[in-house]
Formats: sequence, structure tokens, C-alpha cells
Amino acid sequence: MDPSASAAQAVDALLTPAGRALVAALTPYDPARALALVESARRDPRWADAPEVVSAAATQARLRTRAADRFPGPPRWWTPEGLEQATRPAVAARHAERFRAAGILEVIDLGSGAGSDAVAMAQAGLRVLAVDRDPAALWALAATAADRGLPIEVLAGDVTTMPGAWQGPGTAAPAVGCFVDPARRSGGARRMSPEAWSPPWSWVRELAGRVPATGAKVAPGIDHAAIPGDAQAEWVSVGGDLVEAAVWWGPLRQGAARRTAVLLPGRNDDGLDDTGAPVSLDDADGVPQPEVGPVGRWLVEPDAAVIRSGLVSVLAAGISGRLLDPRIAYITGDTEPPRSDLGATFEVLDEVPFARRSMRAWLRGRGYGDVIVKKRGLEVVPEELRAALRLGGSGPTATLVLTRTDAGPLALLVRRA
Repeated sequence: MDPSASAAQAVDALLTPAGRALVAALTPYDPARALALVESARRDPRWADAPEVVSAAATQARLRTRAADRFPGPPRWWTPEGLEQATRPAVAARHAERFRAAGILEVIDLGSGAGSDAVAMAQAGLRVLAVDRDPAALWALAATAADRGLPIEVLAGDVTTMPGAWQGPGTAAPAVGCFVDPARRSGGARRMSPEAWSPPWSWVRELAGRVPATGAKVAPGIDHAAIPGDAQAEWVSVGGDLVEAAVWWGPLRQGAARRTAVLLPGRNDDGLDDTGAPVSLDDADGVPQPEVGPVGRWLVEPDAAVIRSGLVSVLAAGISGRLLDPRIAYITGDTEPPRSDLGATFEVLDEVPFARRSMRAWLRGRGYGDVIVKKRGLEVVPEELRAALRLGGSGPTATLVLTRTDAGPLALLVRRA
């Protein structure tokens, strides 16, 4: 039998009542117990002659366990690559709302993968055609859609060559929009050039000329020069983690800004759960020339979405701050620490000798037992420096900010405000 056909039969078997029960029995997936559970399942008369079904069920159980925190609610069907690349639900819901608010009734999701965006769009009341060249991802999406009763149709093929409403000029109806998620990896490696994406960036831009309501996910580090002048780019972080950038054309643009940074609430790197409302920053009123000056009483480390969107000087102006260096994303000031959800605020306690030996002596002399190192613009590996300082005491942990300035490198002892 064709191995691919055998694999398809195995995953199809998971959709039967017995297959679903098998996946449920292996979930949550615990590596310490997995081998025993899998061996027990293989001895079950129903699966004795179908070890590939048991393996497929174990894979689904493992993926569902990994997905549980990011994708709460009824379980979904996944592929490993589909889960790794899936849009977070809060971000996917924002995508869906853009289409809905623009009066779009149907979205063609080109390069849908396992369909996090497609599911969010269908849940928002939109009809969805999901197109992808990975049949396993489409199987997972179709199974999830069927379980939830969502209006999602799937179609397998190469979006750049297969016929469809998105291909010819003027063929898409006014109430139809396109959402594209180009593949930006090959063989596990990132494709840095937008023209190396699949589909390439030039094809996506041409698509936007044919279908006015087009949106596309892009690499957060995309060169701003690659963003068309008639489009709007948005960088989104969740709880301080930059999770995506997207470009929007036509009726999907919102407001006059060309670049926007949005911070959604979520669990951040410090383990703090931010339950506040989304906050945003944009260039609708222009990007001011930043003031540059010496370190003051406080320091703000802008959110990664603000940095990638090139809006650091907008944030600095909004909180009456200045930059330590025109090329470095640290904002400083002299007045009381500002409240800004678009960056982490630190009180500056002292300036520390920059040389490693004198830095060690300075920290030890003040009783610090460990150190957290933050750096920008300097060739320093924080973990290597932390190990080289060899503090190892029982005292408090210092937070050091190492950065380049016009006056040379600077080391600051700070405390989160």
C-alpha cells in the first residue's frame, strides 16, 4: 500500500468514535506514562492490527497537550508544523474582525495551514475557503471545522498556479477578501528575503492589486521599504512577546496610519498576567525627530512591537522622554516614571563601572548575589557575562542595563518601577 494512503487511513480512523476515544485516553500526553499507554493500546483487539492508528493517536495527544495553554476550549486537530505556525487565538480574532468590519462576507485563506485564522474567521460569521498544498494540514482543519460546525471549505493545491477567484484581474467579488500566510521557512531554516517566501512577496503584492481586501502575515523583521505605500503594517505583541506582523490593503486598513504597534494582554516573560485592555501606538501624526540626551532618573525599554514598527521616537515624545542614542531603543527622562503599557519602566539607581573586573567588584561590594543582564547595541552575551561575574552569593539579584551611547558604552543598575 502507498505509505501516504496508509497514513491518511490512520488519521481518518481517529475521527471514528473508537479513534476519538483512543486520542482522549492518551491526552494529556505525559512522556513518563506514554510508552505504557501506547503499548496497552496496541494490545487492544481493536488496534492490534493497526499500530499506525495508535501512533497517529499518540501524535495527536502530544500536539493537543502542547496546544492546551495557547488554544483553550474544545480540542482541535493538529499537525506538528501547523501547531508551530498557528496564529494565537487573540490575534486571529483581530484578523477576523478586520474583514468583518470591512463588510467582507467570504475570506479565501491562502496558505491556511491547520487553520487557526480560518477557524477565527468562521467563528466571526465569515465563509472561508482554505487553500494549502499540505493535505495533512487541510485534514486537520477540515476535521476541526466539522467538529465545530464551521462554514470552512478546504482546497488542496499551490495558490500561485491553481485556478481560483484570487487569480485573474477583477475576478473576486467585492465582498470577498484574501488572507495570505507565506511560508517563511525551508528545511527548518528561515527564509530571510521576502522573495524567497512561498508565495513570494511580489506575488502577494500583485494579489492585493487584484483583490483590494487583502491581508498578509509577514516576518516581524521585514524591511519597512518592502511595505507598499498604499498599505498599512501592524506589529502585534502579546504580553510583551512580539508574535507577528501583518500588512493590510484597501478596506482592511484602519485609520490613516501606515505603521501601528499593538500590545495585547497576556502572560509575559516575567510570568505576570496582564489582564488590561489592548494598547496601541501609530504614526498617524507623523514620526518626530527624537531628542537625544544623557541618562535620567528612569529608563523605558519599549515593547518589541514598538521597536520593530519604528515607533520608538513616537513613544518617547508621548512620555516626554529622550533617547540615549538615536540608534538604540532605550528611552530615558528626569521626571517621575511614566505609566506606559508599551514598554517596561525602570528606575535608574546607579551607574556601574563598565569593565568586567570592576563591575564584579562593584556588585560584590554591594552584596548582590546574582545579576540579570539586559543589553542593546553591544557585543555582549548576557549569560556569558553573568557566568563571568561569578557572584554566586545569597544576596539580591541586580538588574544591569548595558547599552551604547554617543558618549560610549554605559552600564546601569536599575529596578523595575
